[in-house]
Amino acid sequence: MEPVKAILVDDERLARGSLRALLAEHPEVEIVGEAAKARQAKAMIEEMRPDAVFLDIQMPGGSGFDLLEQLEDPPAIVFVTAYDAYAVRAFEVNAVDYLLKPVDPQRLAMAVARLHRPGGAENEPAGPYAADDCVLIKTGRRCFFLPVAKIGVVRAADNYSYVVRDDGQEHLVRRSLKQWKALLPCDCFVIVDRSCLINWRQVRDWASVAHEIKLHIGRIPHPLVLGRAAAQRFKTQILPKIQGGRADGRANGP
Repeated sequence: MEPVKAILVDDERLARGSLRALLAEHPEVEIVGEAAKARQAKAMIEEMRPDAVFLDIQMPGGSGFDLLEQLEDPPAIVFVTAYDAYAVRAFEVNAVDYLLKPVDPQRLAMAVARLHRPGGAENEPAGPYAADDCVLIKTGRRCFFLPVAKIGVVRAADNYSYVVRDDGQEHLVRRSLKQWKALLPCDCFVIVDRSCLINWRQVRDWASVAHEIKLHIGRIPHPLVLGRAAAQRFKTQILPKIQGGRADGRANGP
């Protein structure tokens, strides 16, 4: 098996040294560079094209977030952070793995094993998300972070899916609707038919037309039209949630 070529990115020299020493026990990982700042790391990644990056979150001149958003085709990412659980949770279901400082050797071994798994963490995301998490959206050209609460609709497209934001923007991602259903919080997202998952907390209003229902979700310009079966499911399973949420001040409806 070819060794994984990796770069260490951390503004603390001692932290990089400690991680390098731990990785010395794993000959399947070859460290090909180190960087102390996001700008330096970006140039190094673009030049060396590593298989993986062990990435800190807080660094001078730009965070790990900033670095990822600037990469068109990011390598596998293992986050290494000393910061709070919310920051960790934002990436746990997206990155290959996360490690808390001080790094535990057994947890590092698990991360290294996942780096060698075909497809990395994309095979089985850890999930599920919480309502206040952020999801890393990879479109093929770039990646960015999107709050889960701002997702209005997820539409199936074979093994891919369209993630529709509450403002109407769409992103085609390499993740199936089945995976999204397992990842997104069930207290916000519900299946309306075999090809569509909606955030019921984003439902603005709805109207019955013959045997169909038209849903207006967030600021998405075009309504989502539900056929007979989906409309019935909406009335019996989803509408009570919306009405209950509206009573609690958490959702809007007519």
